[in-house]
Amino acid sequence: MKNKFIFMAVFSAILLTSCGLGQYGKSDTDAKVSFKVPDWGESHWIDIPENPLIGNEYTDPGMAIGDPQLLTPGDFDGKWHVFFHGFGFGPGATTFFHQISEDGIHWQEVSRQNGEVGIQYVFCDGDRWIQYYTCTTSKTDKPELKKYHNVIRARTTRDFINWTEPVDIIYPETPAERDGYNVQARNPCVILLPNGRYRMYYSAGTVYLRDAGYEEPKYIFCAESDNPLGPFKKLGEPILSPDVNLPYRNYGCGGFKVFGYGDGYVAFYNPIYIDSNQKSRSEIRMLVSDDGLSWKEADGNPVITPNSSYPWRSAIVYQLDVINHDDALWMYFNAREGWRGGIERIGACRLPLNGATPVRKLQKKFKL
Repeated sequence: MKNKFIFMAVFSAILLTSCGLGQYGKSDTDAKVSFKVPDWGESHWIDIPENPLIGNEYTDPGMAIGDPQLLTPGDFDGKWHVFFHGFGFGPGATTFFHQISEDGIHWQEVSRQNGEVGIQYVFCDGDRWIQYYTCTTSKTDKPELKKYHNVIRARTTRDFINWTEPVDIIYPETPAERDGYNVQARNPCVILLPNGRYRMYYSAGTVYLRDAGYEEPKYIFCAESDNPLGPFKKLGEPILSPDVNLPYRNYGCGGFKVFGYGDGYVAFYNPIYIDSNQKSRSEIRMLVSDDGLSWKEADGNPVITPNSSYPWRSAIVYQLDVINHDDALWMYFNAREGWRGGIERIGACRLPLNGATPVRKLQKKFKL
């Protein structure tokens, strides 16, 4: 009996750790939220008829574009801008794209750059734009980075043409950050806090999607700094972990985007899960928080799910950006049609606000 008890204790500890509930994190939080949470569930979002908006010309198996970042008219100039990365477009590890639009629906390419810029986040710091991005270190010229698969870097610009030399921001160094299939720090998101400090949310640790043939993020972490270009001090354990008891987040946490809402915070993320048919999936869900550290699932979840009625997003729904335009929230996201060898493209859904409070990006307004 004693041996049986020891075996069960050890087995339970292993199971909890593998699901993100042991030494590296905790299950769904019971965080208290002081503001009224809006009902932004899936039934309120309207699919844009032209979807997918970007990537219809990419038809080769394995082509993928994703993690769109949007600027609306007045943010930089009088046009819409979208920035995103892609795989399978050239000799570099990744390709960075910049496109413009008059209406946010029909897009025209401005530039593309093959190189190290992968999953990225565009942040306005007043007189400059900072692009935080995932760098695939197999293509970097720094020998000391070869022990990582991905790190987070940053570079700045004032015109989206000329860029400064990149600086290293986050290395995946802790056991939780290095956990899993590949050693990665990725999916950066930076907000300006009320006290003037900068907080970065990022993903690290990986889980492997066997039916798709690649890895996705396991945990969400935080780091803070007085300077948007670092150094950033990590806040310790993950703020979000997978949980075997949550069918929508039973495998990984995906990426994480944070916005201001009233005096609190709203986050949209794409948790990774294995469905009842043993297929890897991801959907977009909403979290709410008073402090941006302890998060609670919104009652109206999910927000955007895989849907066979829309073939371009029938398998997996991934990362996003949300902008407030013309009394509506516009959510742009990339999604996958098929698993191994599938194609990923970018589309959007729109939620009419009818005068209700929108989310807002927590950054400084651009002004030269």
